[in-house]
Formats: sequence, structure tokens, C-alpha cells
Amino acid sequence: TWRENTALTNASAAGATQAMDAQEVGIVDAWRRIIADPRIFGVGTIQALFEGAMYIFVMQWPPAMISVLPGKDVPFGAVFSCLMAACMMGSSAFAAITPHLSVEVSTAIMLTLAVGSMAAPALLSGSLPVVVASFLLFETCVGFYFPAIGTLRSKYVPDTHRGVMMAMFRVPLNVLVVAVMLTMRYLGLRGSLGCSATALALALFAAVRLCIAVQRKHQEGKGVPAIERRVA
Repeated sequence: TWRENTALTNASAAGATQAMDAQEVGIVDAWRRIIADPRIFGVGTIQALFEGAMYIFVMQWPPAMISVLPGKDVPFGAVFSCLMAACMMGSSAFAAITPHLSVEVSTAIMLTLAVGSMAAPALLSGSLPVVVASFLLFETCVGFYFPAIGTLRSKYVPDTHRGVMMAMFRVPLNVLVVAVMLTMRYLGLRGSLGCSATALALALFAAVRLCIAVQRKHQEGKGVPAIERRVA
């Protein structure tokens, strides 16, 4: 059964106020945990920057294809199908790689490829082979990214604060995308792709920091039993 929707009484209104206060405390507590744990901060930073770069790419790949095929009909349907096939290949690559390589290291390698895939068309936006190959490589990285970030979130972001933390990290993501959209007239195609490549480079830096933080925690965890054995 379920409770009927009724008007708020004084008691229920007070309960709603307490729930809002608890939500505010949850946000503050989530922020403190993000600052205290570099692994959570790294995962959130990777998500914000990569997805921001991905949304910029979604807006810019059609103009990029038009620019390399001036005066010709661009087969957007065929290109989009190829991009989705590349995305599927990236997801399959994640399943094949993770049994042999940690998800943190494989994510850093993927981000390295993603940086190159966005930097190349930003520098050589007039070359059809470069643009097509770079976009296919980036979509492969996108396919790899989604299972990777899901795995990282499950490992390092606590369930109790996951919703709040991910919502907080969507703020810089939206700021990045909106800022590029508003300045697209001045940035142009190459500038927008350059912003995407810069965001991916920062995400790579965050991934490297995440690998270092995980390694440090692992070493600290291995050192604790040894100290306890000496004391015993």
C-alpha cells in the first residue's frame, strides 16, 4: 500500500523543513569527503572534463565534416553509424583489457588517446583523413569511458553520497559546455576542438593523480599489517 497525498500540516511541514536541512548537511558532508579523498576528487574531475569535451564534440563534428567536404553532401547518417560502431568497439575493448590492466591505468591510457584524437583535428581541421580517423578514435574512447567511469564510481564514490557528489561535479561540466557554446562564434571550429582537447588533457592529469593516489593508498594499506606485526 501507499500513503495518500494530503496537504501539509504543521508537523509535516516541520518534517519537510528538517528534511531540507538534512539535505543541506548532506551537500556539505559530500563536499568535505570530496576534498578529503583525492580519489573521489579525481573520479569526479575525470567525469566532468571528459563529458564536457564529449558534448563539445557532439556539437562540432557535423560542422567539422562540412568543412572538410565543402560544396558536397555530407553522408551524416553513414558517419554517425560509423561513430556508433566505434563506440561499441571501445566498450568491447574495455571488457577485454580490464582483466589484464587496472581500470585506473587503462583510463589514463584511454585519455591519452582521447587528447590526441581531439588535438589532431584542431590543428589539421582541413584534412579529411585526419578528421575522420580522429573522430572514430575519440568515439572509441567514449565507448571505453562509460564502463570505466562506472567502475571507478563504484570503487571510490560512497553510495550514500554518490547522487549528491555526481550532481556537484555536473556544475563545472555544464559551465564548460555553456561557455564554449556562448563563445563558439569567436572560437570557431578549431578553437572549440582545442577547448575539448584542453579539457581532455586536464582529465588525463586528473587520471594520473588518481593512479598516484590509489598506489599510495595501496602502499599504506600494505604497511599497516607489517607495523601491527612488529608491535605484536
